[in-house]
Amino acid sequence: MRTIVKNSLVFILIMTLMTGSCALSAGAVEPDELGEYRIDVTEEEIASYGFTRAVQYALNEARDSASADQPHVVYVPEGNYNLDYVLRVYSNTTLDLHGVTLKRYGAGAGNMLRVGSEDGINTGVTGYAYENVRIFGGTFDGNFGENTMIKAFHTKNFTMDDVTLINEEEGHMTEFAGVDGLTIRGCTFKDQYLTPGNYGYEAIQIDVLHPFHITNGRCEDLPVSNVLIEGCYFENMPRAIGSHTAVHNRPHDKITIRNNQFVDMSSIAIQGLNWTNVDISRNYIENAPRGITMYSDPGGCTYLSSKLAQNGGTQSHVTDSYQTPPKSNINIYENILINIGSSDDRYASYSSQGIAVLGEKLTSRSPVDSGDESGGLPAGDYYIDGASIHDNFIDIRGNGVRLEDTRNAKVTDNEIICSKNTVHNDNYYGIVVRGNASASSVSYNSIVNAEVNGIQLDGTNGGKVNNVRFNRIVGTGKYGIGIYDMSLDKIEDNDIMNTKNIGLFLSNSKAGGIKWNRIRNCSAAGVWITSDSPSTPVIQSNTTVNCGNGNDPEVPSVKNSYDYDSDIKAKNYYSGKALDTFYIPWDTTGKVGAEMGVGAMFHIVPDVRPTNALASFTFTSSNEDVAAVDAYGMVYGVGEGQTTITVKSNNGISKSYTVTVEGDGGVKHLTSAPDAPVLIRGDADGNGAVESIDVAVIQRRLAYIDVPVDDVTLMRGNVNGDEQLDIIDVTAIQRYLANQSNPYDIGARI
Repeated sequence: MRTIVKNSLVFILIMTLMTGSCALSAGAVEPDELGEYRIDVTEEEIASYGFTRAVQYALNEARDSASADQPHVVYVPEGNYNLDYVLRVYSNTTLDLHGVTLKRYGAGAGNMLRVGSEDGINTGVTGYAYENVRIFGGTFDGNFGENTMIKAFHTKNFTMDDVTLINEEEGHMTEFAGVDGLTIRGCTFKDQYLTPGNYGYEAIQIDVLHPFHITNGRCEDLPVSNVLIEGCYFENMPRAIGSHTAVHNRPHDKITIRNNQFVDMSSIAIQGLNWTNVDISRNYIENAPRGITMYSDPGGCTYLSSKLAQNGGTQSHVTDSYQTPPKSNINIYENILINIGSSDDRYASYSSQGIAVLGEKLTSRSPVDSGDESGGLPAGDYYIDGASIHDNFIDIRGNGVRLEDTRNAKVTDNEIICSKNTVHNDNYYGIVVRGNASASSVSYNSIVNAEVNGIQLDGTNGGKVNNVRFNRIVGTGKYGIGIYDMSLDKIEDNDIMNTKNIGLFLSNSKAGGIKWNRIRNCSAAGVWITSDSPSTPVIQSNTTVNCGNGNDPEVPSVKNSYDYDSDIKAKNYYSGKALDTFYIPWDTTGKVGAEMGVGAMFHIVPDVRPTNALASFTFTSSNEDVAAVDAYGMVYGVGEGQTTITVKSNNGISKSYTVTVEGDGGVKHLTSAPDAPVLIRGDADGNGAVESIDVAVIQRRLAYIDVPVDDVTLMRGNVNGDEQLDIIDVTAIQRYLANQSNPYDIGARI
């Protein structure tokens, strides 16, 4: 332990603390009996010098004594204190504030805590100069002041654990720029107020080192990277986590936001600008105009590196020219969004959306903002490459999921429950892909009561979607799936019902195949392909029941567009059958269970047989304290243990799925472990022998007639190994059955 000197040097102490330095030296701090390099601020010192000065002296002593090998901990006694001047913390220092409440107070109150010294725009430290700073515990009461409460910049490894921040007005609660290694765990952020027209939206602001945004810090093009924000609670604020600034060609990187709770946002819960390698998972968001949005490089206050370097007299690390966007690797999954879009954004006219990933194309150089010097980006396509949005529950009054100007995106296994937006007019969809967006898959989603179309795919300005499969769409205001000016590969196995217009609509769009879709109870046609669409090579085994029956007086009775072609019509169904069997989950048949962590989620979409079976399903759990399942097949890991998820069809066929919940990991789907099946080359129906029935099965598939086996089994009939079933395979099997020579290993185990 040590005691601050208390004598005639008090005046000198006060003056040096005000300048952030200290001419006094208490000597090296020795480790205590536990080996901790500990500095205690005593109640006597606080009484003698005032709280702010007593604590700052301890922090200065740590600054002078601590090292990476000998980090120091400053302990503050429990109590409620007024903070009349900013506290500054330096490298290799932990400030322990457990049981302490700090209230911003007085004319000198600005920031409550900052890392490092007061620098100028072009003077002071560069790079990640301060290291290993930690704040443990404590409550920061901003007392509705107008400055950011906690700031860190030019820092490597900054940690906040179990800290509470309350009562901020017209400013951020925390702000970070040029930080490598930002960890915020178990913290509470509550009651942040912002007048429209001001800029302090975020409770946790990921920022850039420019004087308009970071005062008294040297200008430099350092991004924020290696971020972990988990287990935090946010309530009553504009934006909880995010950024509205970035550096061109130098994204904020490696950002993980998980297991947080957001309640009553007036703008958005999470907003990223130019982020790469992003993991946003298992967050709970309730009551917000928007949930989660990722923007690309130029979608706001983006700075050229050279401008920052010029201002700061620092080094520029990247070019100002247009560069092909890097892989963004954005993963947004297992989040629960409740009551999104029930209020309008107070700060800008944003359309309501649950989850959005939005790139941007500049056709000319962007203008430079005269106020903050951002802009000046060259023309180019700033798309977002690589985004996966899966296994989220979204209760939305707006767009459930929205993609614009993306590449290699996936939207899979989400459950989207829509209600009418009454505060912001727009055309709202369950899932919308538009504005030069490309996606490999929009599949296995459940979409209920979308205002306009369940799925909207619009390639008017470019874009492509490969697969639209196994989506379950109910009760849309217009189309189940609406496709415009788009090129697709597969539109398969979608279940669409109760739309107020057409079930599946294609306008000026090309599809590789439209197969096995089940469409029922639509006011207009089940499937309608406009005359300006290129011909679809395969339209088969689609089922349309009770469509075009004129139930809606505003929509005339219309047949399917292919009903006028007798050859195509003959390959499709106009009545449903009773379910024979189904498989869970997805389109594989060997899955019998799952292991998942607490908080994990996965979606079950039954794969029905025959393909024209018009079935409905119920989902139950034998122990909802372990894992719960909702009406549309989303399974939630609740607590450790084991339960059985049962899926039952309306005609009594059921299958069970054993789920074990343990730890906090992800989802692993398990297969049974029987003896390895005997796989025979040429055995297209999977009964263990090569027979004439195998020839018939392949011929039925070649004729676009449905067959009662899955594609994996059927492909055993591909005896020549070219990955296609064709007449060569049929001929080879026929020669084998006639005991004639053939060049393939038919009948052998594979």
